[in-house]
Amino acid sequence: MGDRTFGYSAQVRPFLWVFLVITPGEVLLMDLLVPWTWLRITLLVLGVLSGLLLGWQLWMLTEFKHAVDDEHLWLRYAREFDYRIPLAAVEKVSQGLTSRMLGRTRSVVDGTLVLEISGSTNVLVLLSEPQEVDLGRRGTHEVTRIEFWADNPEAVVRALRK
Repeated sequence: MGDRTFGYSAQVRPFLWVFLVITPGEVLLMDLLVPWTWLRITLLVLGVLSGLLLGWQLWMLTEFKHAVDDEHLWLRYAREFDYRIPLAAVEKVSQGLTSRMLGRTRSVVDGTLVLEISGSTNVLVLLSEPQEVDLGRRGTHEVTRIEFWADNPEAVVRALRK
């Protein structure tokens, strides 16, 4: 089957680009409005750092995509998390929009790993056997279902059904 990657950031990328484009103008405006040199320098440094962080986030969302290879489904969000689910554990996969608005990119709700983007998911994976996922400080959980967002859910469903 080979490696196939699937983006998940199409909903948030435009907002990041807007802020990235606005940041230099914001820095320039502060330079014109603020009379104190020490504050202008501080705001310039913060503006440059903000622009670098936004650019880094855009790069991370583009670089670290969901993937399907011959043995695993890889679910990612930038470098924040990277889950590997064996394809042998995938029982059923379907497409359908779900809105939970949990306020986190990853959560476990009633045995379901929810990886939402902008409060939504559009791919559902039912597992034949429970899988452990580590949510860091929120602990390790066993899940039997996974809901996640993909920019092209049809392609993800096709790749997982092969």
